[in-house]
Amino acid sequence: MRSGGLLQREIEKAGIPTVSISNIPETTERVCVPRTAFIQYPFGRQLGEVGDRSGQRRICDDMCDLLESANEAPSYRHLPYEWPEPPEKTKWQPNTPPPIHSYRAKNPGGEARLMKAYRDDERIEYSGG
Repeated sequence: MRSGGLLQREIEKAGIPTVSISNIPETTERVCVPRTAFIQYPFGRQLGEVGDRSGQRRICDDMCDLLESANEAPSYRHLPYEWPEPPEKTKWQPNTPPPIHSYRAKNPGGEARLMKAYRDDERIEYSGG
């Protein structure tokens, strides 16, 4: 979400409004994404179940409505949809860890080295560097 938020802000600086979808409101708000529709759907399935064209269309229409109606950024809207399975039966995370997990296990010092070299406007601003 962080890189998407940074990209959205740059696109907005060029005068092009943007909107994204997120299932992690806390992180999205921390990154100050300009416009976001929040939905409590599992990771990788924010637009809904495979093959549910009408449900996916409703979500996309809601995102377009947010794009049209938001007067200023940041603007957030919580979408009223619920995942069809009860939360205790829903697979919220994939069984396979992301590739960075195996990289971290094989290169414990590698991540620190990458983070030391990583800089952006926010990091500079907030760290005083």
